[in-house]
Order: sequence, then structure tokens, then C-alpha cells
Amino acid sequence: MLPSIRRSCWIALGLFLLALAPRLPGLDVFLTADEPKAWFGRSIQFLDALARGDWSATYDSPAPGVTTMWAGALGLLLEYLRRGDIGAYVTDFLQQVPFDPLDPAILPLIRLPIVLLVALAASLTYLWSRSFLGDRVAVLAACLLAFDPFLLALSRVLGHDALVAVFMWLSLLALLHAWHGTGFTRPLLTLSGALGGLAFLTKYPSLLLGAFTLAIMLAMRLRRRQSLRHLVGVWLLDGTVWWSAAAVTFVILWPAMWIDAPGRLAAIFNDAVRASGTPHPKGSFFMGQPVPDPGLGFYGLVTLFRTTPLLWLGWLLLVAGVLTRSVAQQGSQLARIALVLILYALTYGLLVTLGGKKQDRYILPAFPALATLAALGYGQIAEWVRNPGLRCGLLTSIVVAQAVLVLPHFPYYFTYYNPLMGGGAAAVQSVMVGWGEGLDQAARYLNTLPDATELRVVAWYSTTFEPYFHGKTLYKVEEEKISRTPKPGLAADYVVLYINQVQRELPSAGALQFFRAATPVYTVTLHGIDYAWIHPAPAVEHIIPGDVRLVGQGELLGYDLRDETGRSLSSVRPDSVAYLSLYWEWQGKSLNDPLRISLVDEGGKTCGWGHHIRTVAPLPPEAWQEGMVVRDDFALAIFADTPPGDYRLAAWIDRPATGETVGVFPTEGISIRVNGKVDNVSFE
Repeated sequence: MLPSIRRSCWIALGLFLLALAPRLPGLDVFLTADEPKAWFGRSIQFLDALARGDWSATYDSPAPGVTTMWAGALGLLLEYLRRGDIGAYVTDFLQQVPFDPLDPAILPLIRLPIVLLVALAASLTYLWSRSFLGDRVAVLAACLLAFDPFLLALSRVLGHDALVAVFMWLSLLALLHAWHGTGFTRPLLTLSGALGGLAFLTKYPSLLLGAFTLAIMLAMRLRRRQSLRHLVGVWLLDGTVWWSAAAVTFVILWPAMWIDAPGRLAAIFNDAVRASGTPHPKGSFFMGQPVPDPGLGFYGLVTLFRTTPLLWLGWLLLVAGVLTRSVAQQGSQLARIALVLILYALTYGLLVTLGGKKQDRYILPAFPALATLAALGYGQIAEWVRNPGLRCGLLTSIVVAQAVLVLPHFPYYFTYYNPLMGGGAAAVQSVMVGWGEGLDQAARYLNTLPDATELRVVAWYSTTFEPYFHGKTLYKVEEEKISRTPKPGLAADYVVLYINQVQRELPSAGALQFFRAATPVYTVTLHGIDYAWIHPAPAVEHIIPGDVRLVGQGELLGYDLRDETGRSLSSVRPDSVAYLSLYWEWQGKSLNDPLRISLVDEGGKTCGWGHHIRTVAPLPPEAWQEGMVVRDDFALAIFADTPPGDYRLAAWIDRPATGETVGVFPTEGISIRVNGKVDNVSFE
């Protein structure tokens, strides 16, 4: 092996280990929202389909996320080998994998394939870019990529954002590396196309890469003086080689394409069209306000928050270097490479900006180019330094400074926000924050409470909270989720509110007012950002199913039934008084229009009357926002001649000023049993 090749291999190995070091530890500390049921569940189905030879079942989503499922499947196979039960069928093993809830102990192996791939990408960045960036700049670009905080965070989870970013980036690098001045090296061009195919298998916005590649090929060919006929011919040939490699990769690695390729491609296209105009169903947050779509400036602001001051300085140096060289040497290689990378980042940023559904991680594919642009800028400074030792020290100090900024955020690298932008405190006021990090700490705190295993807790992103909690996690109550209604929170002993839930005011601004009025027993704070708050909840015994509401007035949510000592009742007796606390959601009801209740039989005859005692809310009425949870207490007197049976709880709103009834709640499904002994409250 030639000395230069041996040296390059050692550098590549060092870069791989450098990128691996901050990624490998602590892979089981927390979960992100999309991992448990989305990608982990899909990976189980994907591997099961492969094991059974059911190729059509390898299609689960038009995302398409195929490489993510391959990564998860490889992680599952590693777990299968770790358990040592090689004699068992893989399908039997998959039936035993803890899925709902997921066991955090399995996370390191499940996430390992993506960790290794992204670490390898740092090495390949050096090997494939040094031909046009130079050795020093290529090493620096790889190092900045290894310690990029956003890529670092997203490469430690089972998801498709890091994968699509890496595959697109390596495809572009292989294309630039394939150019030798007069044309493209066919093996490298084919490799670039194959990597493009992997990107297409990961996430459909990567299809932009195909068009961008054709444009770059044409631009490179135009620099040479050729006849138009020859130019078009070789360009079409280059494009055919690239796209053929991408198509072959796409088909070979997605068995569902072997069965119904047109149907799958149509589903991907339709989903892309839908996503391009549909905001996130739970909304977003931008510049201090919950919004459906954060708009045109979102990804620019995200980029500023998610990059580091070292990258900003590198970009400024690059601009200075390009301006200097443009005077002395028009059309320099530096300017051309910088232009390609800038166009790549901008066109991808424009593409995701046009989409209605926006998340900060969607811009990640632009980040490798941004890191390399910064490396180009520092490369200009290095050229001015004649002393080799001083030059090496300068470049090393840049890498160390980048690491010092990022590594203190371990293992929650998502908590990094650019200090020049105001850090996490400013980010919370500007963009949506949090993807599940911190909920693990909320669970660990609750595990320390007495009788933790008996606690019922509602948490935002419950599938990321439940694996770490020893008690019962209420994902939903009567098919009602905390993202749509406060009902699950009312049924719990504690409710864990999360930062982006509060930012987006879900399930409503008033419901958050209600829960947050109780002083939190614990707050999860990560690097100066409050991520989660654990509030005591009322633990309402009876949650009312369905939509029992009067539009523009309120909705009934649940109730407690107790005797005069405060003991819970499941039935009432004739000629007795029970105390009923009715929880309802304020949606505009006038405070001058009281809420009334009674107990009626099937024929509508009144068999019990509710005498209003008080209305209780954590804030004065003038401060209520829509969705505020209010409690009305009643003394429910049961008439002495009421025979045993189930009776409907009637509820309505009166208007004393006119003697009218504003409206009657549709309470047909709510019944209370009258009996001589304690029995059950039932829902018909």
C-alpha cells in the first residue's frame, strides 16, 4: 500500500471513531415521539414480512422510510443474535419483542445501524471530497460534520431524517468526486446514483436530488467546448447511468416494488402532493404564537438556531475568500464548489419551505453542505498561515471549539441551540421545541414516589414516557386523547405537560390553564429549558364518553359521586343525598346562565334533583380561555319513591333573565344506578 493511501485510510479510520464517540454512549436514555410505534413497529412488520417472504407487506407507508425499516430490521437481527436463541424462527422472536411499551434496553442495538452509517459518512466525506476540496479542508469538513449538533442528535434515533441527509450528501460528494475534468468516472457515477436511490427509499423530498444532479452534470459539461449534439448526448448518457443505478437500487431494496410498483409509486406521489399543502394536524409554533403553518421564514430561523457560531464564522470567511479570489482569479475551483453547495442547500430549503407540514428536522439534508461551506471558509485562513504547525493548531482548535459547544448537551443533543441566537431561552419563544427528550426524566421522578406502580399518569408523547414509567400510563380514555381533550388528564393522578404541547396550546388554552394552575411537583429542565412539568390531577372517577356538548356553551367531561363523608359511591339509594362534582369545559357559556342537573327515568320523569352548591375554577371567570375546565358541585337528592334501576343524569343550562332554557346536553349515555346497596355506575 502506498504511503499516501495508507495515510488516508488511517485518517478515515480516525474520523470514523471521532464521529462514533459522541454517538455510541447513552443510546437507551430517552425515546423520541416517532420511534416506538412508528419506526420500531414498522421495522418489526418489515422484518417479519421479509422472513415470511410476504413482499407486499414490506409496504407500510408512502413516506416511504424503507431504509429506516432496514436499519431497524438489522438492529432487531442484532438483538436476535444477542439473545443467542438461534434455533428459534425469526418470526417467533419478533412475536416476543417488547413493543407496546417498548423496552429501552433494546434501543442501543436498534439504533446502532444508523449510528454506524452516519459515523461512516464522516470518513467518506473526507475520502470523497479531498480531490476537489484539498486534504485539510476535507478533514475539517468531516470533523464539523461529526460534531454537528443537529445531525448528532438525529443520528442517535431510529428515524429517516439522518439517513436521508447522509444518503443525499454522499450521493452529491460521489458525483463531484466522479468528475475528472473531461467527464465522469462511470463506477463513481453509478455509486452516486445508487446512493440517490437509497435517499429516494428514505424520504420522497430527496427526489429533488435527481433533478439537481442532472443540472450539475449539465453545468459541468457546459464548461467544456463541445458541439451541442455531443453535449446533449453525453449528458443524457450520464443521466441515464445515474438514474438507472438509482432505480435499480430502489427496486432491489424494496420488495414491495416487486409486486405492485405502479401502485406504490402512485401512493408516494399522492402522499407527496397531500403533504405539500397540508399543515401538521396538531399545528405548529412560530415567533411566540401557535400557528397551523409557520410560513416562509421557518427553516431560515431553524438553521440559525441549529448551527453553531463556528459555522457562522466559517461562512463569513468563505465570503471574504471568494470575493478576494474573484478579483484575482475569476472562476476559481473554490467559487464553483461553494456555488454548488450553496445551491444545493438553498434549493432543498426552498423545497421543504413550500410544503405545508413543517418540522425543524426536515431541513437536516442541507446541513452537511453548510458544514462544508464553513470548512471552505476556514481553509482560506489556513492558506494564509505558512507555518505547518500553526496551521494544524488553528484547524484543530476549530474542531475542539465545535466539540466544546456541543458535547455538554450529551445525551440530549436536541437541547443545543445557537448561543448567538439567545440559546434555548430564545428558541422556546421562536420555534417549536421538544421531541420527547426529558419525558424519561419525568418518568424517573414519578418512579420515586410512594406507590408509584399504582399511579395513573397522562403524558404528552405517552409512548416515549411509558417505557420509563413503572405505573400506568393513560394513553387515552374512552378513545379520547390528551391532544384533543382534557379528559385523560382529568382521569389521572398526575398529568405531565410537555413544552411543545404548551407552545401549541393543546388540547386547548383553557385546559392548559386548568392543569397549570396546580403547582408542579417537579419540573424537568435540560440546559436551561423547561421541557416538562408534572402537575397533580383530580383523578376523576367517571369520564363521560363521546361529545356531550352544547355548541358555543360547554361540554361535559366527567364527574365524581360521593357521600357526605367524601367516600366514593358507585350507586345511590332512595331518599338519600349524594354529592356530585360535575367537570365541564367552558366554551362560551355565560356566567349568568347556571348549569342544572337532575335524575330522570326512561319516560323523562324526574326522580332526583340537583341542588347547586358552588362553581370551582382555578382562575377568575374573566381570565378563562376557551377550554377552561370548571367544576360544579351539586347535592343530588334522590326521591323516596324511586324504585331500583338505572337512571339518566340530565343536564341543561338555564337563563334566569328570560326564564328560558339555553339548551339541554345530550346525556343519553350517562346513567346512575339507584339501589338499596352499593352497585356500579354504568354507561349505556
